[in-house]
Amino acid sequence: MEKKISKVFLGILALSIIMMSALVVGCADDSAAEAKAAMEAKKTETAEPAQEKKSVPENLTKALPDAKYVMRMAYTDAGTWPAMGEKPQAEHAYALLFKSVVESMSNGVASVELYPGGTLAQSKAATEMVQNGTLEIAITTGTIAGFYPAMQVFSLPYAFRSDEVAWRVFDESDFWKNMVADMAEKSNLLVLGMGQNGTRHFTNSKKVIKSPADMKGMKFRVMPSPIFSKMVEALGATAMPLAHNEIYTACQTGVVDGQENPVWNIAANKWYEVQDYMTLDGHVWSENMVVINNDYFNELPADIQQIIKVAALQGQWADRVSEALASKITDFSVLNANMDIYSPTANEMGQFKAAVEPVKEWLKGEVGAKAVDDFYAAIAEAEAEIGY
Repeated sequence: MEKKISKVFLGILALSIIMMSALVVGCADDSAAEAKAAMEAKKTETAEPAQEKKSVPENLTKALPDAKYVMRMAYTDAGTWPAMGEKPQAEHAYALLFKSVVESMSNGVASVELYPGGTLAQSKAATEMVQNGTLEIAITTGTIAGFYPAMQVFSLPYAFRSDEVAWRVFDESDFWKNMVADMAEKSNLLVLGMGQNGTRHFTNSKKVIKSPADMKGMKFRVMPSPIFSKMVEALGATAMPLAHNEIYTACQTGVVDGQENPVWNIAANKWYEVQDYMTLDGHVWSENMVVINNDYFNELPADIQQIIKVAALQGQWADRVSEALASKITDFSVLNANMDIYSPTANEMGQFKAAVEPVKEWLKGEVGAKAVDDFYAAIAEAEAEIGY
C-alpha cells in the first residue's frame, strides 16, 4: 500500500515542478434548453483578439552545449507551454521533466533536446527513426503495434475499467515486464515509461448515442489501425480510417458523422465546433509510450542508464497527472459548455461490452490466444490488488 501511495505522491510532485499555477474550475448544471443555447452561442461567437505572442525559453528544449551524451526526443503534443496555455500537454509534461531530471542528475554530462509538435517527425515516423537509430527517443501513441503486433492487446475495447488499473498493469505486472523485454529484443525498441494519452470516447454530429443500436448507419473516423476498425464495425457503425489532421474537415463536411478520442484532444483541436454530442463510454485507454533505441541505451554507461530510468519514471507521472487534469477538469469543462454529453447507464455499458466480444476473438487469431488471455489475467490481478 505504501508503494502505491508513494507513486501517486510522486506523480503529483512531478507535475508541480513544471506547472506554474493551480487551476480551479467550477461546474454547474443547466437545463437542456439552456445548455443547447449556450452551445450554439459559443460556436457562433467571434474569435477573441489575438494575444501578444510569447516564446518558449530555449533552455526548456535545447540540449546543454557541453554535454557528452545528447539524446533527441520527438513527440506530437504541442511544446508551447509556458508561453501559451495554463499547463503543458501530457507528452510535453513528460518531456520537460525527463529532460530536467537527466540533466540535473548527471550534472550536465547527459542532455536532452526536445522536438515537440511533430517538428522532427510524426509519431509513426519518429518510432521508425528510433528503431533504425537515427533518433534516440520518441513518445508514441497508437502506432507501436506496427512494430510489435502483440501491443494491440492494449487497444482491446473496454479492457481497462479505470486509469489506476492500467497504471498497475504497466507499473507492476510480470506480463508487461516480459512484453517490454521481448519487444526490445525483437524490434530494437526499449520502452522507458508509460504515460497516458487518455480514455477515448465517441462524439458525433447527429444524435445522442446511448447504446450500440444508436450507432447503426453512422460513419466514424478511426485511427489507421485494424483493431479500431473492428471495434466500430462490431458496434454496428462504419469505420473510416483517416489521419489525425483530417478529422476536423471530415466532420465539418460530413465525410464522417463522428470520431473517437480523449477529452483533452477533442478540446485542443476544437472538434466540438463540428461535433454536437459526446458519449462517455471510455472504450479504449490509450498510451503515451516512451521508447528508446535499445542498442543506443545498452551502449551508455551504467550510471547514465540508471538516470534515464529514474527520469522516465518521474516523467510518466507528470504525463499522467497532466492528462488527468485536462480530461477530467479543465478541458472537460470546455466540452461541457459546447456539447451534449451523455454517460451510459450500467445496462447500456453492458450492451457496448457485449457487442465488441468478437474483437477479442479476432485479435486472438492475429497475435495468438496466449497474449490476449495473459493480458486479461494481468488486468484481473491488478483489479484484485486495487480492491475492485
